[in-house]
Amino acid sequence: AITGVLIIATVVAAWAVFRTRRPAVAWLATASVIAVAVEGALGGVVVVSDLKPWLVAVHLGLAMIILGCLIATAVLSMPQSPGIESASFRRLGSAAVAGTFILLLSGSSVVATQSDESCRSWPLCDLSSVNTFALLHRGVALVAGVLLIVFLVAAYRRGLRFFAVATAIVLLLQVAIGAAAAITGAAAANGLHVAIATLVWSGVLTTALLALPRADRASAPVLQVQKTPV
Repeated sequence: AITGVLIIATVVAAWAVFRTRRPAVAWLATASVIAVAVEGALGGVVVVSDLKPWLVAVHLGLAMIILGCLIATAVLSMPQSPGIESASFRRLGSAAVAGTFILLLSGSSVVATQSDESCRSWPLCDLSSVNTFALLHRGVALVAGVLLIVFLVAAYRRGLRFFAVATAIVLLLQVAIGAAAAITGAAAANGLHVAIATLVWSGVLTTALLALPRADRASAPVLQVQKTPV
C-alpha cells in the first residue's frame, strides 16, 4: 500500500513539475502506474494458473518494467545535461539494457520450471541431463555478461565512473551468488540471486540513461502588444 501511494505521489509531482518542461518524465511516471495495475491483475492470474513458467516470466518482466519506469523518471528529471554525445555508446547502452532484461527473463524461467535442479555445477552443466531452460540461461548469462563488461568499461572511460564501478561490483557479486545457488541449491542463495539481479538491472539502466541528454523545453516567447499613440 505504501509503495502504491509513493508511486501515485511521484506521478502527481511529475505532472506538476515537468508536464511542460519535460513531458517524457511525466509520461514515464504515468506508465509506472499503468504497469502496476497490469502487474496486480496478472499476479492473480499467475496464482490461479499454478505458476505457469511463462506467466511467472511475464510477471517478473512487468516488475522490472515498473522499476525501469521509475528509474527513468528519476534520472531524466535530474538537472540539465548534454549527456554523452556518442551515438555508438548510446547504442551499446541500449543493447546492455536489452541484454540484462532478457537475462532476467531467462533466469525467471529457470526458477519457475525448477530447471536448476538439472544442473548442480558451475559454470558448465552435464549436457546429458541438463534442462533446456537451464542451458539457455547459462548461454544468455555468458553473452550478456560479456556485453555488460564492455558497456561498463566504456561508461567508466566516458566519465560515468561511480555507476560503472558500482554496477560492476554488483555484477561480480551476482555471478558469485549465482554460482553458489547452482552448486548448493540453497533457497537463500536463490532468493538473493534474484534480489541482486534487480540491482544489476537498476545499475545498467541508470548508467545507460545518464548518457541521454536532459534539457527543458524552451519557453514560448511572450507576445507583447505594441501600443499605438492615440
